[in-house]
Amino acid sequence: MSLVILIYSLGPGGAERITSLLLESLSKEYPITLVLLEDICHYKIPSNVTKVILGKNSTYESGLKKLIKIPILAYKYSKIIRNCTHSFSLMTRPNYINILASFFAKKPKIFISERSYPSKQYGYGNLQSKINRFLIQALYKRADKISANSPQNLQDLISNFQVPKSKTTLLPNCFDLEKIQNLSQENTPLKEKILAKKLEGKKIFISIGRLDEGKNHALLINTLAALKEKNIFLFILGEGVLRESLQKQINALKLTNHIALLGATTNPYAPLSCADFFLFGSNHEGFPNVLVESLALGIPIITTDCAPQMILQSTQEMQNFKLGKCGITTPLNNKEIMIEAIHWALENPDFFKKDNLLSQAKTFSITHQLPLYKKWLELE
Repeated sequence: MSLVILIYSLGPGGAERITSLLLESLSKEYPITLVLLEDICHYKIPSNVTKVILGKNSTYESGLKKLIKIPILAYKYSKIIRNCTHSFSLMTRPNYINILASFFAKKPKIFISERSYPSKQYGYGNLQSKINRFLIQALYKRADKISANSPQNLQDLISNFQVPKSKTTLLPNCFDLEKIQNLSQENTPLKEKILAKKLEGKKIFISIGRLDEGKNHALLINTLAALKEKNIFLFILGEGVLRESLQKQINALKLTNHIALLGATTNPYAPLSCADFFLFGSNHEGFPNVLVESLALGIPIITTDCAPQMILQSTQEMQNFKLGKCGITTPLNNKEIMIEAIHWALENPDFFKKDNLLSQAKTFSITHQLPLYKKWLELE
């Protein structure tokens, strides 16, 4: 048995984090080749894993260039997987490449993992969205097996992209909870900066995610503008194309004493551990890792309804939002209800029990999830 794993890069994203965990665990038992489209590594690659960079690619290439390069990359990738037994890809473009490569290399079984909610991610009506919707519908059904990391992603593939139900499997993301907790203990400059605000008596809210339209940090900034009197400070970790415009928004609303953009960090757990609440405004998610990581540190969550209920376990319907043992869920892009949710959380500080948060995080531990991944990949 030999396994090849294909992904964009090992950058700071969620799918990349999951890949690093799988590499660490599976490489102890199986020969693995890791193929990256871009040579970015925020995570340590085990010494016995072979790393291959597939051509010269960049995240910032135009959509047209990325599209044109797909068949070329697929042909190059087919040469790598020609003698392997299993080829496993994560994320949309690597999935296209993996499936197309199977036309040139007939031997390996093709496994793909969908990490997003395709109908929402590619639901903007522009040309790029239309092309991706077409490719998902045309190609995904040709894979041997398809996993999705949340129930709504799985159902979306079946209902809206005609993926055969018999090929699909629900595989939630997995986490090394011990590593998260250990890293959270590190003293880093960002952590010290946040602790300084905490010592001033501020209620610390933290959000983590790429600074792009999908993550909707603008919603969080507008929300904080209405909560200046609440002694809240919001720290946003992440980088992206909207950094400049978000900073202009913060400045225009006179929120520099209430919000700070901290940029990206290889250890988000150290600053995250200082939070009183994790705040999330995303418009669409597959499986938002940051929510489980927050629970692993005993931090309750206030999020838009972008996240699978399997994480938050929201069971109680309040007038305008859903309440669960792990946090509060508000409607998408609704500032007024997010403000209401924050008011409720601040007024009921003892509602969210740390033991409940930690217990829920454990259901996604690598110890629990790894056997499911191995069974799906037919490694056992």
